[in-house]
Amino acid sequence: MDGVIECLPHFVTSSTSAVKILNMHFNRRSFNKLFQLVAKQWEQLKLNGELHVLEEVVKQGNRMAHFYRNTLVTFMVLFLLVPLISPILDIVHPINGTRTRQQLLRVNYIFFNDADYFFYIYLQLFWSSVVVVFTIIGADWLYMLIIHHSSGLFAVCGHRVQKATVNPNYFTGDAISENYTYEKIRNCAIMHNEAIRFSDILKESSRGSYLIQVGLNMLSISATAVQTVINLDRPEEAIRSAVFCGACLFHLLLLSLPGQVLLDHCSDLADNM
Repeated sequence: MDGVIECLPHFVTSSTSAVKILNMHFNRRSFNKLFQLVAKQWEQLKLNGELHVLEEVVKQGNRMAHFYRNTLVTFMVLFLLVPLISPILDIVHPINGTRTRQQLLRVNYIFFNDADYFFYIYLQLFWSSVVVVFTIIGADWLYMLIIHHSSGLFAVCGHRVQKATVNPNYFTGDAISENYTYEKIRNCAIMHNEAIRFSDILKESSRGSYLIQVGLNMLSISATAVQTVINLDRPEEAIRSAVFCGACLFHLLLLSLPGQVLLDHCSDLADNM
């Protein structure tokens, strides 16, 4: 049972990265459509002189993605360094005998004794961990930018609403003012429909994947929290489990935060109206 609990978080993390990749593969047509809409809307807003509104929101998403990457990489480095504590102490502060070495992940090789090839196995597990983590980072980075682009469309719509509701007395003639206001309101409706269409495509292509990821993440958090408490008498194990649990909690936060950003911009649009 202890072995199952110890291996479960690592299996769940690998499964999460696979879910992200498979979701993009199975919904590649939807993502291609999203990319085409992004390019089209970017050019349209550039011609209309409204690109700065969208850029401001997308830059916020890019900063969030950078923070997400840096934090997860920090957790990964700490996790990778824990198994090296004993070998480093054997060099810095040697004792009579060799300290017990804890491998990065629990593995069992049939054809040879894994203790005799500690560093070779460590390098294999090292690269496997790096691939999994950067797969998760890359997929989530893309989602953050797409969701912030969707949020930016609602921000542009709110910007157009504000422009359409300003006092039209700058114009000479009621007919010109009415036509101007009608055109502005029409542009607002068009942008609002585009924003809803974009968010609907994103929702349909990601809803199931997000549900699975949140479930797997909660399972991983529970398992690593139990491991941390059980291994309090073994500092290396406890630290490794605590670092992993912290990374899972942060991943869960960043799975939810972009969606909240989208909801906030939708609420801002309602306030502008």
